[in-house]
Order: sequence, then C-alpha cells, then structure tokens
Amino acid sequence: MDEAHVDFDNEKKVLCEKIIRDINAVFLKDADLSSFEIIPKETNCNKSPVVHVEHNLGLESWCARHVYDHAHRTLILHRRQTQQQQLRTLQQQQQSDALAKYLNVALLINPDVTTFWHLRRQLVQKNRLSINKELQFSALVLSMKPKSNEAFAYRRWLYSFQSADAIDWPHEITICERAADRCASNYHAWSHRQWVLQSAPCTLLQSEIMRSEKFIRKHISDYSSYHYRQVLLARAYELGFYGPDDSSSSASSQLSSLRELLEEYELPVLKSGSADVAESMLQILLPNLNRSSVSVQRLRSFLFCCNVAASDMRLCAEQSELYGQRDCFELHRRASLKFIVEQSVRLLSGMASGMSLYLPPASGSDSASQASEFNYDTHPFLMAVRRTECLLGDKQQRWCKLHLNFSS
Repeated sequence: MDEAHVDFDNEKKVLCEKIIRDINAVFLKDADLSSFEIIPKETNCNKSPVVHVEHNLGLESWCARHVYDHAHRTLILHRRQTQQQQLRTLQQQQQSDALAKYLNVALLINPDVTTFWHLRRQLVQKNRLSINKELQFSALVLSMKPKSNEAFAYRRWLYSFQSADAIDWPHEITICERAADRCASNYHAWSHRQWVLQSAPCTLLQSEIMRSEKFIRKHISDYSSYHYRQVLLARAYELGFYGPDDSSSSASSQLSSLRELLEEYELPVLKSGSADVAESMLQILLPNLNRSSVSVQRLRSFLFCCNVAASDMRLCAEQSELYGQRDCFELHRRASLKFIVEQSVRLLSGMASGMSLYLPPASGSDSASQASEFNYDTHPFLMAVRRTECLLGDKQQRWCKLHLNFSS
C-alpha cells in the first residue's frame, strides 16, 4: 500500500512537471500573450491540459490545484535552500530560469502570495528577469485576476526603475480599464489608475476625461468610476488644465454644458461672440473678482472644469431618466455641483489651490478673513443654486445646508 502511494505521488509529480514545462514552452514561444484563464473541465482526457490559442493561454481546471501545490512546494523548498548556501554565477542563472518557471505557474493560478512576488523582485534586481517581460507577465495575471492588488503593486514597483517619459501611460490606463470592466467596484484597479493620474504628464488628462465618461455610461452603477471622475476633475483644476483650442469651434460650443446649467438656474448667458460668452459666465460665477490676483490660465481652467462638472450633472439627469433614480446618479450630481460652488467661493475668497497660477494679492489681505467674510447672499449664482436646489425636497435642502454652507 505504501509503495502504491509512493508510485502515485511520483506519477503526479511527473505529470505536474510536464504541465509546467508545457506552460513554460508557451511563454518562450509566444511573446505576445495577452490573457490567461482556468478552463472548467473536471476530468483528464489524456491530452495536455495546456491550451494556447491566438495569444491566449488556458489551463484545464482538473489539474490546476495539483500543479499549484507542486509549484508551491518547489518554490518554498528553493527559498529555504538558497538561504543556506552560496551558488556560483552559472548555477544561479540556471536556478533563476527554473525558479521563474515555477513562479509563472504559481502566480497565474494564485497571485495573492506576497512571497512569490518578492522572489520575482529579487530576480529582477539580479537582472535575471527583464522589466518589459515582467510588465507583460503582471498584465497576464490581471487578465485572470483583475482584482489582484499584488499585481498592481508589482507594476508600480517595476515603473520605479523607469523614467516617466519612458512609460506607456495610455497602455497602463487600458490595463486599469480592462480590470475595472471585468470586475465591478474594482478598488485596486481604480487606485492604480489614480496613481497613473498623479504620475503621468498632464497631456493624459484630455483623453481621461473622455474615457472616464464612456466608462460611466457603460457601467451605470459602478460608483468607483464616478469617484475617479471626481478625482480626475480635481486633478485637472489643480494643474490649471483646460481643453485644447479648436479654431473650428467657438468657446460658446466648448462651454455649452455650463451655459445650459446657468440658464437652468435662470441666469441667462450672452450668446454673441465667443469671448463675450466666456466673460459673461465669469461675471455670473465670479462677480467683482479681483482679476489682478488671478492668472488667465486659472480662469480658463476654472471655466473648463466647471463645464465638465456641468456636463456630468446633465449626464446624471439623463441616466436617471433612462434607468430610474439611483444613489450613484444623485451622489455624483451633488459632487459635481459642489465642485462648481466650492471653486467659485475659493476664487472669490483668494483661497484657490494651485497658487503658482496666481499673482501676489494687490491688497495683501488675509485669505482666511476674506473667506469668513464672504457673503453668499450677494452672489447671484449661489442664490440661484440655493433657490432651485432647495425645491428638490427636504433631503436636498439639508445637503445644501451641510455641504454648500447654505442657510435654510
């Protein structure tokens, strides 16, 4: 009985080694692998359980547990041995190749083992694994486990060895978007996308504004995407970003959402020349603003970002009509309105962020005292917002009082 058990274990070990070799052969043959899946199949059909079709790798489920256990035992044993002995350079290279083979299989099946990711980091630091190949491998892991925080953390660690100019930021956004698309409320994917937003050049902002809106329209109940949209808008305003000039379209059409919002609040905007339209909006949102203390770039960014926020408010209204009332629509509409109100007050109070875009205040007055003395009742836009929003019910009235500092 014991001999039979030993023979069975040996057969299983031989089988696992063959499967791992087959998977490694796919890695060596196909440099453009894009996805990995565990294929549901309960029995062995006497053929290789490794499936490779058009840059897609699959492993039949009946063997996944056995292969993972074998790779896990081998990696743990290797870790103990290498801590006790010093190997020559050639032996190290040979062991590194073998180690990577087992790490590939173990992490594809279970990417939540931090120890295995640390082993890969050690191989990268010893130049046994290339950064580009590792970026590809982590993307392969995310195709199977889109919520793998370890894989996203590993990608950020790999990028620490590269300059920002050398990183393909749009591709990184695509990886985040695919992960979020496959798994709703994917906190790790959206957190990684926020890291990209903070690290990438501001030229990425325009495309992100368009891409995030498309995602929201497709995933109407995923509030993580709405929250990212709010972070994106705040980042754009922080950097003083505004849309590219387009000679084929006037400022009037570029700021159409903001104009429509102001008209909904019964604050008509001039419809003459494009410059007059923008100036008319500034007069409504920022009456009596001291222009000597604010740069032109800040004002252009203010109008641009407020227009994006107004567009989001309209989007939430459209979504509510199509799909009915949902918390995510109401919460994002409030956040967008809050952005417009807060930035208007901060500009008028001299407290806006991005001070590098500001000129020294002419009067030298303290911004905090200006804010404390700000009178909401003398501001036409804020009065119109309070009048209209409070008609939406007691709940909205309480929110306005609490978050917009409106008195009842």
